[in-house]
Amino acid sequence: MLKLTHSFLVLLFLGNNLFAADASKPNILLIVADDLGWKDVGWHGGSFYTPVMDKLVKEGVELDGHYVQPVCSPTRTALLSGRFTSRFGPHVLSPTNLRAFPPGTITLATALKQAGYSTHMAGKWHLGSKLEWGPQNYGFDHSYGSLNGAVDPWNHKYRKGPYEDTWHRNGKRIDE
Repeated sequence: MLKLTHSFLVLLFLGNNLFAADASKPNILLIVADDLGWKDVGWHGGSFYTPVMDKLVKEGVELDGHYVQPVCSPTRTALLSGRFTSRFGPHVLSPTNLRAFPPGTITLATALKQAGYSTHMAGKWHLGSKLEWGPQNYGFDHSYGSLNGAVDPWNHKYRKGPYEDTWHRNGKRIDE
């Protein structure tokens, strides 16, 4: 049995034509949640109450064949690129804030954009802390959130240092 210890991934193809911009292309919602065990959700028989997510999985498709890493950046790198994390260098295998993808890397977002989808990323990017390493440069039309991991939920700041202020919207730093 596939063991997912720190993350779970759910890929949902929501084919409801009421919400799809184009009936021939289903809506796609990809949720990546860190630090979550396999049985920490209702649909895997866990004791936690997760009715909304249970419904999304029931009506969509669950991606359960992706191997996760002990920290989030390598998991995100592999998921978005379709490549082994180690191919991007050793910094991706640790929880750093360095650039994960070389310029020009084709990502899932790039492929979806080429297929005519509008792509959006919200939340923690943690694949590079500079704006030029952010989601806008890897296929996302719109993005909102932190370029770093472990951001304070109240002030949106990362720990003191060169990457303290990484809250962004669409490729521009913001202060909220």
